[in-house]
Amino acid sequence: MIRRRCKTFGCANLHYNKSGYCDDCTRKHAVDYTDGRESSNSRGYNYKWREFSKKFLSTHPTCAICGAPAQVTDHRDTPAEIMLDLYGRFDLDPANYQALCTSCNTRKAKEDKMKVEQYFARKANGYPGGEGQKNASDPTTAPVSLANTHGGFYKGVPLDGQEE
Repeated sequence: MIRRRCKTFGCANLHYNKSGYCDDCTRKHAVDYTDGRESSNSRGYNYKWREFSKKFLSTHPTCAICGAPAQVTDHRDTPAEIMLDLYGRFDLDPANYQALCTSCNTRKAKEDKMKVEQYFARKANGYPGGEGQKNASDPTTAPVSLANTHGGFYKGVPLDGQEE
């Protein structure tokens, strides 16, 4: 076999590999590719999830956001990391998911990343941050008084201190 120069820019190593990269650069690329994440199975995407996702995509073939052909089953309201932290597993209820194309899924993942960071920051500080706390006010804010929008009575009960 002929020894060849590595395809990595600036690398002068020679190799016999079919990939075109020397052994050192192959190891570097493998580390960059995996970026330290666990396997999909250990992150909750097991056989049941894959079967659910296939079935969901067959019944929802278009992206819920842009209408393009869907390739991904995405968590609608609760990001995956938060769902796993709260429940220890994914709730495979179709009402909690949406079909997305890859570009919309990438865009939504960036938004979800901020939600996840806020959730775990609040959790680390001892604040309740679960799904059951969606409408709970932040402990540092003052309570908000509700204005009377019904004009008098609501379901037979006087509002704003009005007498019957």
